[in-house]
Amino acid sequence: MANKVENPKRRFMKSFHYTINNCIMLCMSLCSCLVGQQPIEILDQYIQTALDNNSAVKHSFSVWKSEESKIATAKGLPNPTVSFGYFLENVETAAGPQEYKIGLNQKIPFFGKRTHTSRIQSAQSKKAYYLYQKRQLVIIDKVRSTWLDTYYLSKLTDLTQQNFDLVKNWDSVIRSKYITSRTSHPDLVKTQIELIQLEDDLRSLENRKKPILEKFRSLLNQDSLAEIVVPDSLTAVVSPIEREILIQKMEKSNSDLKMAEVEIEKRKLQVKLSKLNRMPDVAIGVEKIGTGEKVGSPFSGKDPLVAKVSLDLPIWFGKNKSTIQSASYGKNAAEDHFNTTRNELEVQLEKVIYDLEESSRQIQLYRDLLIPKGLESLGVTEIAYRTDKIDFIALVDAQRRLLQFQMKYEKAVVDYLKAQSRLSLLTGELL
Repeated sequence: MANKVENPKRRFMKSFHYTINNCIMLCMSLCSCLVGQQPIEILDQYIQTALDNNSAVKHSFSVWKSEESKIATAKGLPNPTVSFGYFLENVETAAGPQEYKIGLNQKIPFFGKRTHTSRIQSAQSKKAYYLYQKRQLVIIDKVRSTWLDTYYLSKLTDLTQQNFDLVKNWDSVIRSKYITSRTSHPDLVKTQIELIQLEDDLRSLENRKKPILEKFRSLLNQDSLAEIVVPDSLTAVVSPIEREILIQKMEKSNSDLKMAEVEIEKRKLQVKLSKLNRMPDVAIGVEKIGTGEKVGSPFSGKDPLVAKVSLDLPIWFGKNKSTIQSASYGKNAAEDHFNTTRNELEVQLEKVIYDLEESSRQIQLYRDLLIPKGLESLGVTEIAYRTDKIDFIALVDAQRRLLQFQMKYEKAVVDYLKAQSRLSLLTGELL
């Protein structure tokens, strides 16, 4: 009978020490770097696929190229006009009866109008480019964030599965001890309750995979993607935060700020153009009058040519004044929008800096203090349980506490990497 009791305990100890060794290896891996560049390469492939295939990115690229193509159109002259007239009643002249006339006219905008129009279109093209750049950064950030969510879900599943396997082995040991009356029935019930809870956690984690996969497929525009490949472990390289440098980078390269700056430039040009619209445009042309034959006239049949010049008369001064006022208000609105955007971005930057500092603090806390202490506590608790000095629930609590520490560490790593990604979005950098 003693042998029957001993074998489950040996199995328990073997399984327990195996789990402890896994925890120790995990703790050691927290301080190590990734082997090679495999995780980065995996993520880079996904990002490149998204940039190549994502509909929002391709749409913004086409809009940019469309606006860029309009610059040449804005520089050009208006299309010339051809006119034709037929005299219903011939006009008799010394050269003969005038029968028809045909003319060609070209409108020439006042000096400076075409230049300002092309500059306005150039500014619109720049704005479309910065929007395209922002779309790229947003997609990159979303791909990173979703990929990190997948990694975190995978780690939670692995840690929960390890805990489930360990409790399952404990269950067999407790059953053996219960048979030999070395433990009470409540310990057996507590083990079964713990197993049911862990099994439910595993099912919940499994159910969370599908929506994340669908989101990732949408970002990559690949419905055939079967799974998201993530590494076994990730580490966060914590670097010092230089707030002033980050603010300078943001003000220099942020896509929203660049679009706001270009909008101000465009509005200023529109004010100048609206003032130039008070000046008349010129149209020049030539007209030929078809003349019939006239007997006895030395000028018979000669078709006269007429050179023509015409001017627009911008005499509706109220209309011109309203146009200028509208353009001025548009410029003021663009300047206010720039200031608002900058203030909002500074708030977002402070939030990202806080997230970086907080997650960095938690990484160091769990990696250097709590996880090693949790391992130590679990080892001591296991020894006490073997000698029947504590009940089973204390052992479960120690294991659950270590599991929580490991999960919170992984969450801190993912939060830090997500904050880095959001920082690159704010500073306009492609990490």
